[in-house]
Amino acid sequence: MNLIKRRPFGKTGLQVTQVSLGAMNLRLLPSEKEARELVNYALDRGVNLIDTARAYNGTTGDGKELESEIIVGQEVAKRTDLTEPLIVVTKGHGYNPKAFDEHLNLSREKLGLTVGPEGEILMGRTEIRLVYFFHGISRERWDEIASSGVLEHALKRREEGLFTYLGFSSHTGHEECIAEALDTGVFQVVELPYNCFSPSFGREQERYGNFFRRIHDQGIALINMKAFAGNGMVERTEIFKDYCYISPENRLRFCLSNPWISTVDAGCRFREELDSNLAISAGPAYSEAEQEALIGEAAKVSALIEGTCRECTHCLEKFACPREINFPEILALSARHKMAAGFDQSVDGLKKAYAAIDLQADQCIACGECSPWCEYKLDIPPLMEEAHRLLA
Repeated sequence: MNLIKRRPFGKTGLQVTQVSLGAMNLRLLPSEKEARELVNYALDRGVNLIDTARAYNGTTGDGKELESEIIVGQEVAKRTDLTEPLIVVTKGHGYNPKAFDEHLNLSREKLGLTVGPEGEILMGRTEIRLVYFFHGISRERWDEIASSGVLEHALKRREEGLFTYLGFSSHTGHEECIAEALDTGVFQVVELPYNCFSPSFGREQERYGNFFRRIHDQGIALINMKAFAGNGMVERTEIFKDYCYISPENRLRFCLSNPWISTVDAGCRFREELDSNLAISAGPAYSEAEQEALIGEAAKVSALIEGTCRECTHCLEKFACPREINFPEILALSARHKMAAGFDQSVDGLKKAYAAIDLQADQCIACGECSPWCEYKLDIPPLMEEAHRLLA
């Protein structure tokens, strides 16, 4: 437990484990029971930050509705063995004073928070450092925050002890309002995406400089989300893993090698993933040259997989081709052909596999009935035409 490396959590005086538990994926697990077990397993391993949100709700594989805040709150409340304060991050969509109170109060209720004899925030017997975020600030949301008086209102609520630290999360494309938010000087924690496929926040930008260095220099704790480039990259990894050296392991190490990051929010789904993440966090960091090489490899992969089928096969759950063509199988071969050719590897096996398919892509009549069922909005008929050209 004590072997997990830690870093300063900004200027809060807290030390946070380099890898934290992202609770967004609890809703994606096969059952509520497994979600509860994963929270406890992370705590058993010594992880001392859990990241959740009011919006992290969904239906587990066994058909049960799951709210991440409730699961986290109930499982932490059962513990009597946690000897240090646990950092819990949650997020709401209240961008004016009235909505802020509504979302904050609901999150506190769902998390099951109580107040101790000295005003401390508790989950059961465990003392909590509650980080409360404005979730996903954008231009529209930040303009409402800046004009509604909610920042001053939030600081009053913090003084009243309803939460410990104020923060915000955001994404690429919103650099201007992120810079404006940092200029206010009121935030103690920030959460931003960073990975080898999307490293911009950790690199020098002409207008804004290095956001991560700036956040660090302001004494703000920095949580790194989307270290693995998001759940959508899971299927894509299956496509490119055989053709380049990018892996989940070196993607995490890439993030951990950034000195300005306080903790990496690793949204694992299984104990084995958490164990792997913690083992990687105990290893050495990449050099700057190694980080740049990984960014270059990722850029090459991104160009090759842009607009290709992700092989999720979700379309087949609700749609059957009227010509009975197995178009996901064909598009998968086409995507792999692009990767292999892009990395100067043999495509012979892929062409052989295509030759064995009875109904090939040239049998597609381009009716377009399949395209609306693609979660990623791909225009499938042109991709089928391209697949036949590449593979035939």
